[in-house]
Amino acid sequence: MHIQPHTQDTIASTQPNSAESVKPNVSAYQQSKKMQDLAILTAVSNNSVADNPMDLLYKTAIEEINKVLEPIFGKNAAQAAYESNVDFSPEATAQRIVQGSAAFYEAFKQQNSELDDEESLNEFINVISSGIDKGFEEAKGILGSLSVLEGDIESNIDLTYGFVQQGLVNFKEQFLASLAESDNSKIETIAN
Repeated sequence: MHIQPHTQDTIASTQPNSAESVKPNVSAYQQSKKMQDLAILTAVSNNSVADNPMDLLYKTAIEEINKVLEPIFGKNAAQAAYESNVDFSPEATAQRIVQGSAAFYEAFKQQNSELDDEESLNEFINVISSGIDKGFEEAKGILGSLSVLEGDIESNIDLTYGFVQQGLVNFKEQFLASLAESDNSKIETIAN
């Protein structure tokens, strides 16, 4: 019996042909999800997720907002430039999520011109809320699987979610107030 040493040729001969190993039925979503999972595993190995879960929460929420806005505005619509010294307190994270989302309202309104102002605002809030909810759920799932979703981390995520919800309510109220003010100005102009 002859035992062959492991050389590049013997290893290559045991590997499947690269054309044979490619699965043609893998969707773009599945490929994207695998890449995201790989990035998460890399982050875990560097302990960056465990060290800064609010960073993960922000990135996951923005990613989900990007997904729900992509059919309307294109790929990575809400993706902002990431800075290393970003404040990841619950308040600051929530503010960035709300501001990043609300910035797309006017474009959303233009693309849904058949809706009146209040209807388009409500529809927009529904669209971005679904992305926000998915982002928070996904971030909590990741942190839970890493066994770090407890104590301050869990309460900070819950606080952030509450701040985001309040921020959306404030955005809606401010917009409706500006509509009412605009309507009153039009009535006064017509009356004079």
